[in-house]
Amino acid sequence: MNNWLKKSVTLATVLTGVSMVFGNLSATAAGNNDQSAALDYLNDVRAHMGIPLMELDPSLTTAAGKHANYLLMNQENGHTETPSKQGFSGKLPWDRAAAAGLDTDKFGVFEDVSFTTDSPEDGVQSLLDAPLHRSSLILPDMSLLGVGYNKHALVLNPAKKWFTHTGTGVYPYDGQMGVPIGFYGFEIPNPLEQFNLEKSGYFITYAGVAQDKTDVTASLKNSQDAPVEIYKLKQELGDTNAWHIIPKYELAYGETYTVTVEQTSWSFTTVDNPAAPSMEQKGNPVKTDPPKKFTSNDVGIRINGTYIDVSPKAKIIGESTFIPLRGVFEAMGAKVTWEATRQEVTIVKGSKTIVLPIGKKQALVNGIWQALSNAPFISTEGSTYVPLRFASEALGAHVAWESDKWTAVINQSE
Repeated sequence: MNNWLKKSVTLATVLTGVSMVFGNLSATAAGNNDQSAALDYLNDVRAHMGIPLMELDPSLTTAAGKHANYLLMNQENGHTETPSKQGFSGKLPWDRAAAAGLDTDKFGVFEDVSFTTDSPEDGVQSLLDAPLHRSSLILPDMSLLGVGYNKHALVLNPAKKWFTHTGTGVYPYDGQMGVPIGFYGFEIPNPLEQFNLEKSGYFITYAGVAQDKTDVTASLKNSQDAPVEIYKLKQELGDTNAWHIIPKYELAYGETYTVTVEQTSWSFTTVDNPAAPSMEQKGNPVKTDPPKKFTSNDVGIRINGTYIDVSPKAKIIGESTFIPLRGVFEAMGAKVTWEATRQEVTIVKGSKTIVLPIGKKQALVNGIWQALSNAPFISTEGSTYVPLRFASEALGAHVAWESDKWTAVINQSE
């Protein structure tokens, strides 16, 4: 390939194919099992999509592993390496891949980094939940993958042969169940900013569109065949493009939606409402087994006997449990709002109204100020965290702690 053509295609990847997701930051060693776990998780998704599987490439894996170690050693979060710093292996992703032995005249190299790394599988899913990251991972002609993993970062280096087009990939895929209802801007760059939105419905991606396509026809309908208001966003991916279909508002729980882009239609179903009434008998809630092993950076939450998933994860700081703004309180039937100008969280349930100012060790409960042992805060990944015990008990719930399971237990009165 001519150098000028390689450079022009590579620059398109620099501008649009590289981005980051932030989450927990901690350290541990990587291994072949971690690489296989990430590859297997991604290939399982691709199998459900009906597109070719990817294979682990030694050169890309070397490059990804070295960059993950560079990020860990220097406690950095980016894609660019500095020659004077320890662990330097190349300035940009394609430089590192070339240094490790990949022919970058034939292959275009992308890079996605997740800092939500409690496991390689969680890291891959966090990238799939971030629309600007998922695009490169769901391209049918993306054939090679490099994986670097430690508890600071998961680095994925997918690669494809230039100017190969083997169809399109869609996510959520046809028939997918348990799809989240919304996207909340936890991605850098944040694709919602250009629409002046703080949140939207869960992004739907159609990847593998020809570069010269300046627009696509797209629609989204619910199970009653009612149209859903959408935005469209084009993302350039080197020698191909992806289009994102963005519901203007959060989707409904437990609803089936049908997407049509150009001549292709498919359907998916959103996750059930975690606040829906339980079928368990009343009285003391039946204790269920945890769905996985929890840790201080991924605290389990059990409400009235049922474990719920929250994203990002609840965590222990000092001796207090902090939870993300939404998830737990909405599962308790409360309404949660965020006021950006005043930097305040408001939680309303029945006759109770709690206002939690960010960074202040006091809260307003039905108009009366009360002291807090810990202040709400905004994490490095941009998520708002509030103290679990105070907010839950202020809503009339009882909170207990199971130290052997790293689980907070919330019981609500009927």
